[in-house]
Amino acid sequence: MENLKVVCPECNHINTLNNESTICIHCEADLDEPFPVEVNDESCNIHIKENEIAVLVDFYSTTCGPCMAMYDDYEDAALAFGLSVRFLKIDADKYQKVAQAYGVGALPTIIAFKKGVEVNRVSQQLSQVELDLWAKSLV
Repeated sequence: MENLKVVCPECNHINTLNNESTICIHCEADLDEPFPVEVNDESCNIHIKENEIAVLVDFYSTTCGPCMAMYDDYEDAALAFGLSVRFLKIDADKYQKVAQAYGVGALPTIIAFKKGVEVNRVSQQLSQVELDLWAKSLV
């Protein structure tokens, strides 16, 4: 692994990784944590702009049927990617600033970012297989 900037899923500290460690230098969390990271307006922007790995952001609502139906598939898809794709989840009802900034109108909306730039988006429920294929295309 070459030097790579990765945002800590626990404390949002920006780490520069090399071959030696995948532990956050600030809080000692595992940077290779494969589970989706629940973010707010501020931490979502940090992950999007500072991660040098691809980022998938699931804009959802707890009152949205398709959002909740996709919950397990999104989580299961994330398990296969660790440090190659960071999966984020943001409750668009609670944290509207980021949703508005990215023009999210329908839920669920999943947006893919590479080095802070939006590269693709989908506004529909996706299966685990579809999420896996999409994430693989970002690596």
